[in-house]
Amino acid sequence: MDVVSAIVKYNQQTLGRDKLCRTIQYGSRLTGYVMERVGFSKDLVENAKKLDKHASTSRKIFRLGKSMDMYVGFVRASKMSGDNVVRVLIMCRRVTYILYYLVDHVTWADRVGLFKSDSKAWSKFQSKFWLIALIFGVLRNIYDLLNLLNVSKERVDGEKVKEKSIVQKVMKRPDVVLDTVKNSADFLLPLNVMGIIQLSTGVSGLLGLISSIAGAVPIWYPELKLKPS
Repeated sequence: MDVVSAIVKYNQQTLGRDKLCRTIQYGSRLTGYVMERVGFSKDLVENAKKLDKHASTSRKIFRLGKSMDMYVGFVRASKMSGDNVVRVLIMCRRVTYILYYLVDHVTWADRVGLFKSDSKAWSKFQSKFWLIALIFGVLRNIYDLLNLLNVSKERVDGEKVKEKSIVQKVMKRPDVVLDTVKNSADFLLPLNVMGIIQLSTGVSGLLGLISSIAGAVPIWYPELKLKPS
């Protein structure tokens, strides 16, 4: 598949367009912060902030109905065989995201003017579900990494071959590594929205950009998608 065909295929996916908008959103946030620090004109800085906001609104449109996708994923996970810990963590994460996206629809309606509400309060409320979902995601990452290290060690000992380094063992599952990077980079962002911690615009932009790229890679390379999820 050539590059043009790959780009077309990527953009045909709603999730692909969402990740593209997310990359633009956090990339413009980081760019605006850098331009303001360097001393660019206020107009350019303001344009970067507007792009950040518009990209965020576009993402909310792409996510309309996403709560139903999460419900279908929850039902599918409930019927999963195999590791019960992974199954429970996936189910808990899916349920949390159902609530997250339902609130997201409310914040979208407020932003486009369908009704008036306390948008900041709704955003903080939504971020609580985001944080809980991330906690389940990180727990899954830790569990996968520990299993990977333990299984690798048993196999190495059983075959009596040279011990591999931790990096070599972990890199046997690049999908786990990529998902861990994504969740770890995102982890502080809901805390920032809730006001529990204070991140600069530059730091939140950088963290969001890292997680956006890490989330976009599996869409471009499906073999890097964490499974099951």
